[in-house]
Amino acid sequence: MGHWGVRSYEVDEANDAIDAAMDRVHGRTYDDLMSDRNPLPVEQIHRQLANAETLAAAIAAVEDDFGHDRDAWDEVARLAFCGVVVLHAELGVPVADELRTHAAAWLEAEELDWEPQPKRDARRRREIELLRRSPEGSA
Repeated sequence: MGHWGVRSYEVDEANDAIDAAMDRVHGRTYDDLMSDRNPLPVEQIHRQLANAETLAAAIAAVEDDFGHDRDAWDEVARLAFCGVVVLHAELGVPVADELRTHAAAWLEAEELDWEPQPKRDARRRREIELLRRSPEGSA
């Protein structure tokens, strides 16, 4: 796993799924916003474009990469799923209870090694709290 941050959605597999979803749902608009000529950071672009469609498309991208049997997923696939769910929840996109429950449970059971581990542990706890406190269908 070639992660590059402590947030769940900063692992390559989650980032790839989110990127594919944004491109699929928003197409040319996303391409234009992601252009090197656009000074907006990726976080602002995601904030502008994230919605229920991008959530569904990102989950579908994870399933395309790792299969549709979530019970058979390894830790990396589960983390990609968690990253997709967490990003959308953080951006205020309504997230179904089933998705939040799976993501929170998988984050609680995460056993991957991170560098730096203490920062990841703190971030993971915040992500779990976000998912657990969000009422059904909302963030």
